Amino acid sequence: MLTRKTLLMFLCFSLLSWTVACDDTEEDTGDDANNTANNNTGDISVALNFKGAVNGEDFACGTTYSGVGTTSSDMTPADFRLYIHGIELLTEDGTAVPLELDQDSPFQTSDVVLLDFEDKSGPCSNGTTETNTQATGTAPAGTYTGVRFVLGVPFELNHADAAVAESPLNLTAMFWNWQGGYKFMRLEGATTDTADAARIHLGSTGCETDDAGATTECSNPNRPTITLEDFDLTSNTIVADLGTLLAGSDINANTDMTPPGCMSSASDPECAPILERFGISGTQAFFSAQ
Repeated sequence: MLTRKTLLMFLCFSLLSWTVACDDTEEDTGDDANNTANNNTGDISVALNFKGAVNGEDFACGTTYSGVGTTSSDMTPADFRLYIHGIELLTEDGTAVPLELDQDSPFQTSDVVLLDFEDKSGPCSNGTTETNTQATGTAPAGTYTGVRFVLGVPFELNHADAAVAESPLNLTAMFWNWQGGYKFMRLEGATTDTADAARIHLGSTGCETDDAGATTECSNPNRPTITLEDFDLTSNTIVADLGTLLAGSDINANTDMTPPGCMSSASDPECAPILERFGISGTQAFFSAQ
């Protein structure tokens, strides 16, 4: 006669092709089965997709977009590039898992990614023909429901020598000589009334140096952390929309005795609504998951 223990062992051997934890106990609490289902091992390849837009329309060099800013003006962009770093994937319980960036791309180095939406065509003549709309890397296998990253270049790289930096930190158009750091985002553009009114250069300001000329700190780091929840790695795209960034700005106006557009000065009236929408002095409205 088969005993209960013998019958259990027979069933286990019959189901070897299933991922089932079998033992000679008579009762399964269910905990082992749950742990097996949730115990993901190894790494997965991750490609975060980004897109430039203006009021929901895809960004393209030379395209004229209507309804921009508080005066619903027409704007023709001539550049749109930005750096991000510190990318993390978020689990449902809020745990942050760093994305280890691939190192075989000219758009990624030292935890920094350049997102380049321009293609040097038309008015984007100061740009490059190559574009980049992805951040790629690896992360531990798991279930992720959100993403977080920092807009900008980290302090330890921001004030290094761009002339000897690795790509993409070697682009002179993205370096701010007079501030001694990088332009975290560069937007150039024209409106019907003003050739360079739609101009935003985001970067650290109020920086101090020591006797040797090394930057020691910046009173305005201007590196907002962007958190997007309810984000599906397999289907969502991260959209950077210039229309929402400029929604509170009169892009035809510029205060006397200030640079055109916004050069990241906290005292420049044109910067106030922009810094707010970047998430530096308010709630960010520049990035969204779609």
